[in-house]
Amino acid sequence: MTGQPYISVIVTAYNRRRYLPFALRSLEAQTLPRDKFEVIVVKNFEDKESDDIVSRNGWKYVYNDDLYHGRMVLAGLEESKGEVITFLDDDDMYTNNRLEEVYNVFNSYRDLVYFHNSQEFIDEDGRRLENPLRPSKNLVRGDDIVFNPKALQGVSKRYGMSIADLILKYVRVRADFNNSSVAVRRHIVESHAQLLKRLPASIDSFTFAASLRAGGLFYFTDEELTLYRVHSASASIYVLGEGPEAYIRQAKYLLQFNEAYNIIGSELLEGGLNVYACSRLLHLSELWLIPLAKLKELPLELRPKPLDVARALKCVAEGLSRRLTPPLIIMSLLLGYATPLKRHVYKLLSRLL
Repeated sequence: MTGQPYISVIVTAYNRRRYLPFALRSLEAQTLPRDKFEVIVVKNFEDKESDDIVSRNGWKYVYNDDLYHGRMVLAGLEESKGEVITFLDDDDMYTNNRLEEVYNVFNSYRDLVYFHNSQEFIDEDGRRLENPLRPSKNLVRGDDIVFNPKALQGVSKRYGMSIADLILKYVRVRADFNNSSVAVRRHIVESHAQLLKRLPASIDSFTFAASLRAGGLFYFTDEELTLYRVHSASASIYVLGEGPEAYIRQAKYLLQFNEAYNIIGSELLEGGLNVYACSRLLHLSELWLIPLAKLKELPLELRPKPLDVARALKCVAEGLSRRLTPPLIIMSLLLGYATPLKRHVYKLLSRLL
């Protein structure tokens, strides 16, 4: 790697121009020397302000118009040279020292495969918010944790709980949250290129699970190195709405995350009951409560089944899903294709959520 950047930052933007210049300026302000990192911007539009920033810094620009986030990441990966890969969504920003922290940690631990930091939440105008979402936070041993997940194998077998679930429940809350808070060794992403081609969303959870599968050290820090922007167009903010356009938008959102969690929970983590399988049950139940007649066209494997009720109850019992999941599945089974009735149920659901 002599003479090459150590860190590759892959910035992705799809149809969103407003916040990208702020994300790019946060990279210009990094304290890490410029020869230690490179930036690859993958987007599907031209924007003079953003393009000028990319040009003046000599960064790379890749045009990609693919709806699948995994494919956008792969397009950036093909142009990158770094040993460590980190991500930046167009609507987020880094604190000035984030890349320096990532660089120091990966250089300190040769066997490190996964790095995850906490977030500060900001609004559309960049003002600090008092945690409208749950932040990522360590639950044991202070602000920084370095450990090998293999140490949890005995506990995992004893209690019949996946290592991923043990980490998320007892080691770090939301250890797989926010693409812009993650950094991994290059081989973690490269070795799963075929799965990434099928991944529509959730790069953060994907890299978390892929790192678990690969084996190696994990580093969790409560230092807020990412500025996470909360706004209505964010893919992480699921807002229920009414009317045909809102229904279609919600259905697309749920289908994307259903597909992503199926890949993560069943293929990367090799199946069984885990938080991703349980989240998929919740998403499917919400999907089938949308009063949208076009749902009839979906394949059978995307429809809720009576057996899903028992699985959902087990998810709730093990703390892997919300208590609302079993009742939602039951309602979706009872209502079937009764679109008029679903409209009333959906209005009630929008108040609850």
